[in-house]
Amino acid sequence: MKAFVEKTILSFVLVMSLGLTSCENDDWRLKDAIVGSWYWYYEDRDLYEEVTYNFTPDGKWTYLYIYEDIYGRYNSEVDGGYYDIDLGRLLLYSNFYDDAYYYDVEIHGRRMILWDGEYETELTRLR
Repeated sequence: MKAFVEKTILSFVLVMSLGLTSCENDDWRLKDAIVGSWYWYYEDRDLYEEVTYNFTPDGKWTYLYIYEDIYGRYNSEVDGGYYDIDLGRLLLYSNFYDDAYYYDVEIHGRRMILWDGEYETELTRLR
């Protein structure tokens, strides 16, 4: 019983400090929407890319990828689905590609930092 109480208290402290909330089915969700964009510019090819993520408290996410091809034309891709956060890992389930993506995640106040093993991405919580 003592271990159960300690685990429950620790879980509550983690949830409160990470800005997460628990749903009825024990999936973790963000309390507020989080959105973030980042940009790449490849000097060697003179190409530009922009990626925007949006996470909502109802457990859904969207992704917009805009990029410039070698002919200077802009193209875009979209994706979306639902997400789950558990023990410092973010799992994105894709509705479009029938696939899942994993990220290490840290949440500090209004910032959410994603790490895919190669790149770090910082997103900001909306208020």
